[in-house]
Amino acid sequence: MSAAKMAETKNDAFPHGAARFLGQLRRNNRKDWFDVHREEYERLVLEPAKEFVIELGAGLRKLRPKLQVDPRTNYGVKRINRDVRFARDKRPYKDHQTLWWWEGEAKDPAPGYWFDLTPTRVYLGVGWYMIEPAMLQRYREAVIDDRRGHALDRLVKALERKGYKLEGPATKRVPRGFEPDHPRARYLKYSGIYAGTEAKLPRSGFAAVCLAHYRAMTPLQEWLVALR
Repeated sequence: MSAAKMAETKNDAFPHGAARFLGQLRRNNRKDWFDVHREEYERLVLEPAKEFVIELGAGLRKLRPKLQVDPRTNYGVKRINRDVRFARDKRPYKDHQTLWWWEGEAKDPAPGYWFDLTPTRVYLGVGWYMIEPAMLQRYREAVIDDRRGHALDRLVKALERKGYKLEGPATKRVPRGFEPDHPRARYLKYSGIYAGTEAKLPRSGFAAVCLAHYRAMTPLQEWLVALR
């Protein structure tokens, strides 16, 4: 690789070079195009993403010392290929790059920090995308517990005041066995719960910007990990 290309990889590839490549992929989402441009994907997206997992992971471990930081493909760096076996949309590739840091022995399902880079923006999320059945009852019991439930409500409202959005898969009704009019019924409906924010790509200081958002959302991670 030339010195110019090395400089691009180190200084610009993530996130801006990666975002530009993902924009091209969005417009040319075909295997023949990707095969021709595979080297660019590896240079501008895959390898810098692995470095970013380690770089940002070092900062995240100051917040959560037991966090798993693993730059391997399909661990900390999710595959770019889409699973189209049962999908109507047969485009072969994602037009975003997902990164993941988690707490626990298994990477899925687990509470953690995730990151989606698109051609123009980044999404940062903290929480549990899908709570496994063995933990779901424990989560709901924590929601109705006076101390733990109030703590969840306080931290969520604090996050919302800062502009973060609470999301996750949820039912329309409170699960059977719980009071439909419980003061924290909102949380009982979730089967996965996370806070997130979406932002434009900053011109500089990308890792610091991400870490600041993750630090603000970490109280939700702490509450969820305490369920285990």
